[in-house]
Amino acid sequence: MNNKGPLGKHLEKKDDKYSLGSREKLRAAMRHKIKRTFVGCLDAAERELMGGSPEDVERFKRIRGRILSLGNDQIRNMEAELEKYNIEFIPYHIEFKIADFSQGE
Repeated sequence: MNNKGPLGKHLEKKDDKYSLGSREKLRAAMRHKIKRTFVGCLDAAERELMGGSPEDVERFKRIRGRILSLGNDQIRNMEAELEKYNIEFIPYHIEFKIADFSQGE
């Protein structure tokens, strides 16, 4: 008998191949989205701020380094957080309805 009560099945971390693959798929997708966000922000800032004095260029490089460091920290935090969840990938599903033309209408 399960001593964990009605939530017992949710308290155990799934480690089957499908669950691990689903978690890795989500991890990769989230990592990509977070990186694209930070790279996009840096690109926008660079377009606005670059082209100025050498001091501006150096200042931007320092800010860029800090932003990338923060982004990488958040990616690591997100990956650690994912380990607390059981994740199941739901593939795309397309349903085709078949029309019955045998009635002769």
